[in-house]
Amino acid sequence: MQINNVVCCGLVLMLGVVLTAVPAAAADKSDLAARAVTWEKEYNAGNLAAVQALYAPDGCRMPPNQEAVHGSEAILAQLKAGRDRGLTKVKITITAAESSGDLAYGMGTYEITGADSNHLDHGKWMNVSKKVNGTWKTQCDIFNSDMPMPASSMK
Repeated sequence: MQINNVVCCGLVLMLGVVLTAVPAAAADKSDLAARAVTWEKEYNAGNLAAVQALYAPDGCRMPPNQEAVHGSEAILAQLKAGRDRGLTKVKITITAAESSGDLAYGMGTYEITGADSNHLDHGKWMNVSKKVNGTWKTQCDIFNSDMPMPASSMK
């Protein structure tokens, strides 16, 4: 009997979590959640061309402690540089997303690990998207670490 009560309470709690997420998801016609899943899956698989394709041709990225990059080729080069530095796995979480007309925004958190599964970074991100020829594309994203800068970088 106790197990049934625990299971029932767990299901009610889970339903509550799902129902509170529905209004935010309903307000986002850009389907940032699905695009974030694709970004994470393709990046983690090393398919950087598929990640690049999620950006507008004139899109930009604003990585921490680096200059912004603009355009498809620069975005691809920046993604490759990150992988070459050992940033091999990304976990993306969405905390908010909303769209209005042909523009949308989203924000959330990220975690980055290396090939050996060691934690390398975590922080927050923000994304602005727009419709390009009927398809939602990332116009620009920015991400910032929540970790302190290494002492050697602060000189």
